[in-house]
Amino acid sequence: MSHRFEIEDTITRRYSRFNAIGMQLIVRLLRPSKARNPVSYFLDSVNDLFAHALQNLRDTDMVGLTIQNRVQSE
Repeated sequence: MSHRFEIEDTITRRYSRFNAIGMQLIVRLLRPSKARNPVSYFLDSVNDLFAHALQNLRDTDMVGLTIQNRVQSE
């Protein structure tokens, strides 16, 4: 699968209260080619990200997604 994103960092945390381990991926979406529709490319990128995040999970695992613009969040 060709990814439309690049993983910049991975953070793993243990939540003992819930007997769970959480993983946070910090990714950067790659730029589309000039010929691509930016909205379609963004949707395809998010679908790629979900497909990556959902690999090797159990049925009881939970997945969340937060989208931030790094420029505005710093």
